[in-house]
Amino acid sequence: MTDDICDLCKGVGSWNSNACVYCNGTGEWNQAAQSYVKNHICQCIVLDRKFCPVCNKPCHHDTSLNPKQTIDSGHGGMSVPEIPM
Repeated sequence: MTDDICDLCKGVGSWNSNACVYCNGTGEWNQAAQSYVKNHICQCIVLDRKFCPVCNKPCHHDTSLNPKQTIDSGHGGMSVPEIPM
């Protein structure tokens, strides 16, 4: 991203048909937008679940609303360790 335009709206001043909330529609660079784009959660749910509309990277979700990668808590599928009685 260049340093003189908003990282979220790419200097347009709007994003998804609304005024950009980070630059207030000016399209000027700001730290908040840069930080958001760098550390955002995938927003593919708002579109086609194929590409994230924020960064345009391929999405890690599949179309059945289940993530392709699951996180195991380390307790064999249980949320808490089993306590023997």
